[in-house]
Amino acid sequence: MKWNAAHAVSAAFAIALTAALTGQAYAGSCERGQRIDHNDAGCLRAEWDNNTNLWSEGKVEAQSKCSDYGTVVVKVDRKAATDYTWHLNNNRTKHKSTGAIDVRGVYCCSDLSDLCDKSEVDDDSCLDRFRSSSADDTCKNESASIDGLHQCTIEADCETYQQTSLSGDPQTWYEEASITVHWSDVDDLRNCEGELKLGGCS
Repeated sequence: MKWNAAHAVSAAFAIALTAALTGQAYAGSCERGQRIDHNDAGCLRAEWDNNTNLWSEGKVEAQSKCSDYGTVVVKVDRKAATDYTWHLNNNRTKHKSTGAIDVRGVYCCSDLSDLCDKSEVDDDSCLDRFRSSSADDTCKNESASIDGLHQCTIEADCETYQQTSLSGDPQTWYEEASITVHWSDVDDLRNCEGELKLGGCS
């Protein structure tokens, strides 16, 4: 019985691990439908050279043009070889030799990047980023707007405190809250007892 129980636990763990890894791959893997050619991605500059001979190797390079807005994830598509995946979170140029393997294209991964083009920075994306913040868990009736400097103004009714009534029902109080922060910072907002703040509550 002990042997069977142990193996049952091991099998269950293996199944769970496989499911988790499969889920991770599915959640963000830069498949063909999520690849934006570098010529169409305003946040990405890329160049490569496949002209190889006995004295030189091919090379590829990429650079984020939107480092102030977050990470640009790049897929370097290599012919008959494993692709490169680069996470560019600053404005430095990433270089790599490709040896004798040809590069077919360089793409921005729309499912993995914070953005691929600044045209994505709008009212809707401000609201989407707020909904991925911890503040969204205790706020409701959210709205967002953006200005020409890519500053997002978030307005919401945010929870101040909860208590249980004499009848045993939970009661929640909310206050109107508003804050203006850069687009890249919206997902770091917190609800601090009815006040929206960037970073931690003090």
